[in-house]
Amino acid sequence: MNNINLLKYEIKRMIISKKYLYMILILIAFTYDSLTRLVIGGYYGTAPFSEWTYTFFIQLISSLVMSIMIFMMTNIFNEKELRARKILFSAPIPQSKYYMLKIAGLVVTFILTALVPIIMSFIYYKVLFDYSQFIIFGKYIIWFLIPTFIFLLGVGMVLGKTSSNLLYGLIPMAFLLGIMNTSSILPLWLDIFGQHFFEMSTFAELFGRTSQNISFDLASDFIYSRLVFIFLGIILLVYTCFKREKE
Repeated sequence: MNNINLLKYEIKRMIISKKYLYMILILIAFTYDSLTRLVIGGYYGTAPFSEWTYTFFIQLISSLVMSIMIFMMTNIFNEKELRARKILFSAPIPQSKYYMLKIAGLVVTFILTALVPIIMSFIYYKVLFDYSQFIIFGKYIIWFLIPTFIFLLGVGMVLGKTSSNLLYGLIPMAFLLGIMNTSSILPLWLDIFGQHFFEMSTFAELFGRTSQNISFDLASDFIYSRLVFIFLGIILLVYTCFKREKE
């Protein structure tokens, strides 16, 4: 198989499965509940389609999206996969190429998974509010989803290569970090899901305001922290690809 066919095969193995289907159904239900119960009222009195509310929605659903991706990552390191690895490749394949192929498959699967709540939210806004200026949400989707994914992807690959059981511990940890208030537990620099940004911005900008329109700007410190997460995730992925493993 050439690289393109191998990648297509990996993606099909991930998304065409009962396990992935069940995860998507849970994500759809969670997204629907978030939209109809939390988003519809707006974030701290802002409009339901404001940048404040939509970014809060993205931060909220990211915990489940990341948990799904870590769960799918467990397939890479189970015994069934290790046996399939020997059968799939008729000729020896470099370890680095093997893991890069797996990572590429996870990236595509992540994009497809993240599109589910995003598309649902766009449909929700259009049908309920006749709102369609979705382009302004693009940068917030990128800054709140991509760094978190790359960092957790790197952490997950390193843990999975060490022991697949560690990934099962990472799943609830990632989910809880995304939905719990961790400002009193974790330092600001470990704001993986962007919660601390919201807490500080809420108190600084939304409380005591006299206007419904409050500008939403990503602070430079927040941007730098997201870049650090991307950098650390890439370093961990490179380490995964090139660290020798026992045959």
